[in-house]
Amino acid sequence: MAVLFGLFQGLMPLIGYFAGFSFAKQIANYDHWIAFVLLGGIGLKMFVEGLKPIDPHCEIKTNPFKWKLLLTLALATSIDAMATGIVFVSFPERIWIAVANIGIISFIFSLLGVYLGVHFRSKIKINVEILGGIILIGIGLKILIEHLSSI
Repeated sequence: MAVLFGLFQGLMPLIGYFAGFSFAKQIANYDHWIAFVLLGGIGLKMFVEGLKPIDPHCEIKTNPFKWKLLLTLALATSIDAMATGIVFVSFPERIWIAVANIGIISFIFSLLGVYLGVHFRSKIKINVEILGGIILIGIGLKILIEHLSSI
């Protein structure tokens, strides 16, 4: 998880940098909608799954570390980072430092988040699936509102 999030967060500005202004201007019109739909959909699914009663005799069959889910989350949370690559068109000597810093910091915070989640899972008496769903929906809404208010 941490590797994928760090990789996507680091690579998206690089993609934006190489794509240049024309591609970024085209995607800037709807990147916030893509992120909102992806994060909102995944968050809503998590929220609904969290509402289902847990059968103590049933084995857990869902795997939160499925590749498809992780790739979708990594992409959804990093789409808006692509636009930041445009900033570096004027500063090409700084793009590699920025990509490395963004990727490493995203990796560290993702790793820390997974560690804390696993370590404190049994100590926390809240439904983390519902909480995670609400957080993802909130992130999607934040991205959408920020982009719409700047228009």
